[in-house]
Amino acid sequence: MINPREVCFYHPPEINRGAKLALFDRIGAKIREAGGQFTREWTDLDRLPPEVVPIVGCSPQLTALIGRWRASGRKWIYWDRGYFFRCYATWLPRGVNGGMYRWHVGSFQLDRILDVPPHRLMAQRPPVRPWAKGGKHIVVAKPSKTYCRFHAIEHWLDRAVYGLSLLTDRQLVVRDKESKRPLADDLAGAHALVTHGSIAAVEAVILGTPVFVDASSAAALVGETDLARIEHPIYPDREPWLCALAYSQFNEQELVDGTLWRLLQ
Repeated sequence: MINPREVCFYHPPEINRGAKLALFDRIGAKIREAGGQFTREWTDLDRLPPEVVPIVGCSPQLTALIGRWRASGRKWIYWDRGYFFRCYATWLPRGVNGGMYRWHVGSFQLDRILDVPPHRLMAQRPPVRPWAKGGKHIVVAKPSKTYCRFHAIEHWLDRAVYGLSLLTDRQLVVRDKESKRPLADDLAGAHALVTHGSIAAVEAVILGTPVFVDASSAAALVGETDLARIEHPIYPDREPWLCALAYSQFNEQELVDGTLWRLLQ
């Protein structure tokens, strides 16, 4: 359990309008009410005392700082859009109460199967499809520019496509982050989806397509991380993984009513 009095919430200055601004302001206000800290200056995060836990998102200016936190073992929290039932940028059903946001201590995405009951999954179960086998093409989901800068993987797509060309004769379908084409359309008849850490991988697994991802992706827990095995995808039981995902994401009401702090682990 995280004590909200012992955190510092970072609000990037580039978030300055619309629904995102309103969400940041609501979360920040609740943290201040609880006695925690709130800042718009990323340099403040580097001066926090060790007992204060920084809360950050996908801000490229923080890449080096997060790297130092990870190397030193400092506790930090990352938050971003959720795994399913988000309110936008999703090809699954949209969520209510502002949609879901994922929160993790010390990682960008879920990095282990949590020992949790099925209650939250039962309340927010996504439309899971059976595993599809015998597909022909491979979907390559291109990360966004911001994601690539944040993770310092600007040349990931070129390396992935070249690597796949050496490993398989299957057709490669490159999918842009901003594509308006339904993800399910690209996955129809697909052998697998390949990406770094895009949540498209989580959606692909839910839609029944096996995935090949970076080890930092939540989908790595039910997929492969070695492209050399591209002809041999896996089809594991997804239920424990889905339960863990459901316990790692929270709607806007839960971000401010105490549920987040009670369940965050």
